[in-house]
Amino acid sequence: ELKLLQRRLKKKTIRSNNWFKYQNKIAKLHEKIANTRRDWHFKVAHQLCNLADNIFVEDINFNSWSRGIIRKQSLDSGIGQFINEILPFVCWKRGKYYAKVDKNHTSQECPGCGQRQKKKLSERSHNCSSCGYQINRDIAAAKVIRNRGLIAVGHTVNQNACGDVLAGVQLSLFDLLPS
Repeated sequence: ELKLLQRRLKKKTIRSNNWFKYQNKIAKLHEKIANTRRDWHFKVAHQLCNLADNIFVEDINFNSWSRGIIRKQSLDSGIGQFINEILPFVCWKRGKYYAKVDKNHTSQECPGCGQRQKKKLSERSHNCSSCGYQINRDIAAAKVIRNRGLIAVGHTVNQNACGDVLAGVQLSLFDLLPS
């Protein structure tokens, strides 16, 4: 629908009445898309708060993402707005702890022993040569983020990390929303 309106706008004479009408229609459609995205972000944030008392995220510079390879996807999804505005607000409102942790080397560090080893981006599993820990690379990075967050809060990781499964790691964001 947006593409169609933009095509029709292109054919109008600039600053004519019809051009202004199509500008308004496109602006309303953009606003509707933004409101829909924002509503979905709030629903996901509430689901995450239902699942956990402590929420830790990587401290990512989203301005650099907007210039990289995944710029269109990151700008369309509004991930920066979700991580920096909506999730902290919902956590504060619901009395949950929210913190950002250091993003550096999360996928290279072993969640079991803490040793760091270089990996290529194509390697999808984490195999620690020091302690023999084997797990999917994304889950290992999530566990490192959790461990860093718990250390920052002041808890020892062994006391709070009794379960090996992280809440929400095996789920898709679409699985969180009720059907």
